[in-house]
Amino acid sequence: MSSTVITTAEAPFQGRVRERIRESRERLQTFLALPRGSAAALAVPSFDRIGAALDEVSGPAQVYAAAHPDTATRDVAELALQELAAFGTELAMHKGAYEQLASIDLSAATPDEQRFVRIALRDYRRSGVDKDEATRERIRALQRELVEIGQRFDRNIVEGNRYVHLTGGHAELSGLPADFLAAYPEDADGSVTLATEPTVFLPVMLYAERDDVRRRLLFEYHNRAYPANMPVLEDLLAKRYELARLLGYPHWADWLLEDRMARSAGAARGFVERVATLARAQAEREYELLLAQKRAGTPDATRVEPHEARFLTERVKRNRFAFDSQSVRPYFPYERVERGVLATTAALFGVTIERDPHAEVWHPDVRAFEVRDATGTIARFYLDMFPRDGKFKHAAMFDWRRGIVGGPVPEAALICNFPRPNDDDPALLLHDQVTTFFHEFGHLMHHLFARQRLLAYSGISCEWDFVEVPSQLYEEWAWDVRVLQSFAHHWQTGEPIPAELVERLRGAEEFPKGMTVTTQMFYATFSLDLYDRDPRGLDTTDVMTDAQSRVSLFEHIPLTHMQASFGHLHGYSAGYYTYMWSLVISKDFWGAFERGPMDRLTADRYRREVLAQGGARDAADMVRSFLGREQGFAAFEAWLRR
Repeated sequence: MSSTVITTAEAPFQGRVRERIRESRERLQTFLALPRGSAAALAVPSFDRIGAALDEVSGPAQVYAAAHPDTATRDVAELALQELAAFGTELAMHKGAYEQLASIDLSAATPDEQRFVRIALRDYRRSGVDKDEATRERIRALQRELVEIGQRFDRNIVEGNRYVHLTGGHAELSGLPADFLAAYPEDADGSVTLATEPTVFLPVMLYAERDDVRRRLLFEYHNRAYPANMPVLEDLLAKRYELARLLGYPHWADWLLEDRMARSAGAARGFVERVATLARAQAEREYELLLAQKRAGTPDATRVEPHEARFLTERVKRNRFAFDSQSVRPYFPYERVERGVLATTAALFGVTIERDPHAEVWHPDVRAFEVRDATGTIARFYLDMFPRDGKFKHAAMFDWRRGIVGGPVPEAALICNFPRPNDDDPALLLHDQVTTFFHEFGHLMHHLFARQRLLAYSGISCEWDFVEVPSQLYEEWAWDVRVLQSFAHHWQTGEPIPAELVERLRGAEEFPKGMTVTTQMFYATFSLDLYDRDPRGLDTTDVMTDAQSRVSLFEHIPLTHMQASFGHLHGYSAGYYTYMWSLVISKDFWGAFERGPMDRLTADRYRREVLAQGGARDAADMVRSFLGREQGFAAFEAWLRR
């Protein structure tokens, strides 16, 4: 029996969501009816249960809005998310709930219960519960508007594909591998049209020998969702600034980061500047290697253009490291990679992962799996891995449902855009795509293993600048020769990937890590520059160009508007530094696996002290518990210099 595909008629989101909101309101009334000064053992679970009904529908609504093939269902899911957000704002601004929480008797409370109440009261104050009614009404209105603005920004990116038409057809694509050319055949007139999809963009930028083809595609790529998203971004910045000011903060960045490890925009900027400084010398050395490579064909060249960077990087890898990224692709057919990631995870954490062919799914491509241990099924997840029209364009883990001890098991979905295998094409992946698979699976296991007694602590509920630690740490498994040789077998001969090739892969693929870090710090600087000030009169292109000139080694491409398709300006907003903050910690964590990546004792301790904690402990406490000390920069600096 095959999986059942959910259609619009079978998934009436609006009705389901409104029923769950009604249940949550009833649970809110139950909490409010408790005697004032109730013991924490009674009041904390009562308050926590308010969100449990919403958790049944919020995850599916997020997934369907991002990935359901039916436009009407995506629209309904977006409306459902707006209603869920409106109730979330209503609850966050409920003075009665705030006062009831403040009255809880903590004299016999456990440390977990004390922490729960402290954080809940902090979040109520951050939502503006203590403001006058007129201010509170404006806050509610802004929250509603921001949900719609954010959805519009994201939707424009999904729908904002741009194209490059090559009248010369495949002749203009010299350097591209045969499977790419087969996937994008010439039209009847001999031409080829390339979209700015990730599965097109990366191979062309790496391998296309025609400089003009790469230049044209990068220009269009940096103009996705332009001009549609320019006024949307301005509205997003303005509304977030107004909201932060109403809540008593100087700007959005300080409001956003108050409850994170960084605590403030100033601390985040200090971190970004420190990392950028650490990486600068390494980045400049790498840039000179690219420039030298360019001068082999253009002796009088004085700089590397953005559209040349990936192509020249690939040439340096071939010449300096005797490595061609195409050389490893035969070892990474999609199906083998998927099986390898699942098998590695199962062995590392002592679980079994099995396909569930009977689960309901939202598209025939989607496959469902169950995670089991000696106690039975402990989690479920879905893989939606191939591109299609109207689908989320990148790679991400979507939380489907949080698990609760004694209640439902956690569920999540990976939504990615890898090449689709078929009878004629095994969909050979780049190692970078293999690393992406491990990265997203790290998020997945974090969500699935974080099953706590309280819903508020379940799933990925830690500080947001810690959430990338498990995903970035799991990338390390994609580099280990023993792990790779367990599944990376040549799609034709069955030969495991040679250790010597993996060694060259590591040396080559980490190049140019200094430039990569510097680019990430440009993005982090840009996001902070947009959100740590009054945005009135701000020209976002000027802000981006200025940030790039201060941090990046590459110049801005005239007439391009990368910010229009930089989705993290909505999701992470001022918190893009998160990726590098988490990388510093993950490099520290990797050192704990000194007995090897498949060491079960270390993996069990990591699962227990970090993954399983969810949000039950402060991230800094989890770091100290796992490492036995405070986090440091030494491992990151050593990696950067290696």
